[in-house]
Amino acid sequence: MFPRAAMIHCGVLALAGALALCGCAAADPDAAPAAEPAGASTVVPEPGRTIEATPPGTAPAMTGYRIAVVHPPTAEADRLLQGVLALADDAGASIQTYDAASTAESDVAQALSDATADQPDLVVGVGADVVDTFSYDTAQMLDQQFLLIGAQLAEPTQNVIAVIWEGATSRGSAAAPDADLSSESATVEVAERATASGMASIRDGVTGVVLHLSSP
Repeated sequence: MFPRAAMIHCGVLALAGALALCGCAAADPDAAPAAEPAGASTVVPEPGRTIEATPPGTAPAMTGYRIAVVHPPTAEADRLLQGVLALADDAGASIQTYDAASTAESDVAQALSDATADQPDLVVGVGADVVDTFSYDTAQMLDQQFLLIGAQLAEPTQNVIAVIWEGATSRGSAAAPDADLSSESATVEVAERATASGMASIRDGVTGVVLHLSSP
């Protein structure tokens, strides 16, 4: 039988040897690197999140794409409509305008109903006066893609994308805007850039978000 001291000494040597082996394995330069978490480089913005818009240098090619525009009768919406029409023409898309008889929610709802009845690829709403109608109706038509120019929804669903900029951040009657509103910020040029940004985002599969134009 081994003396107790010798047994302890052997145990210490064995433990030291095991630790040395572990240390060598951890320091092995040929060891494969640890795998990165799946999806770490493919993060998609959460629905409703506001992200910076990156207008494309040229209009996204959308030949044959069918767009319906819901247009309330205001000077602001008129200018936004002109920008949408210009961009659609550059993109090669076909476009149909549905004019609301007034800014009343019932009239905007009728124009939206007429627009969606034709089952276009995209329904565009221009200006703050479409927000209250779009807030409810877009959530009832999840198979239809929507784009808001110059306004946003308080709680957008995945089928809605909005493009806003300083002075054009209305959420309708459901919530306060991000800052003071200014109808003068709605120009033809900014509407064209906003439409290009929104259509490019839809083409890339990023929807359900709010795009912010930092320098309209």
